[in-house]
Amino acid sequence: MWKRITKVLLIYFIVLGTCFVVKPLTVNACSCAAPPSIENQLNRKTAIFSGKVLSLTKPTKGKIWSTSDSVKVQFEVKTVWKGELSFQTSVYTALSSASCGYEGFEVNEEYIVFAYGDPERLETGLCEGNKTLASAQEEFKALGAGYEPLKITNPQDENQSNIIIILVLASAITLFIMLLLSLRRRRR
Repeated sequence: MWKRITKVLLIYFIVLGTCFVVKPLTVNACSCAAPPSIENQLNRKTAIFSGKVLSLTKPTKGKIWSTSDSVKVQFEVKTVWKGELSFQTSVYTALSSASCGYEGFEVNEEYIVFAYGDPERLETGLCEGNKTLASAQEEFKALGAGYEPLKITNPQDENQSNIIIILVLASAITLFIMLLLSLRRRRR
C-alpha cells in the first residue's frame, strides 16, 4: 500500500513540478517581420502618401462582430509618393491589432501611410509601416520630394453629385410635363 501511495505522490510532484518549470507560450494573432525597405514598399504598395486624419468610422457592434471588421479612415492628403490620390481619400484597416489592424490613427493627427489593394478601396495594417509624421524622418529622406494629390474630388462624392443633378433634372422635366398636361386640359 505504501508503494502505491509513494507512486501516486511521485507522479503528483512530477506533474506539479512540470507546471512550474514549463511556461506557456505567448501567442500573438498578428506578428510582423522586419519592416520592409522603402524600395520594397514602392514596388509592393498601391499608394504611399502623407495626410491628416479627418475622421474614423468604426463598424457598429451588433450581436456579431469581429476584430477584423473594417474601420474607415478619411484622410486629407498632403503629399503623394505613389498612386493617384485626390485631396481626400479613404483607407480601411482592421478594427484591432489582433487582426493586424493599425490602431494608431487619431483624428487631426498626420501620418505617412503605406496602402495596398484596389485603388477604389485602399487598405493598410499594423505591418505596413504607417507612422506619425514626427517619427517618419528616415522614410521622408528615402522617398524624396513626392507630388501633390490630384485636384479631383473623391469619386464617391462625384457620384453623389451626379445623382443629385439627375434627380433635379428629372424633377424639373416631370414638373414641365405636368404643366403642359394641365394647360392642355384647360384648352379643351
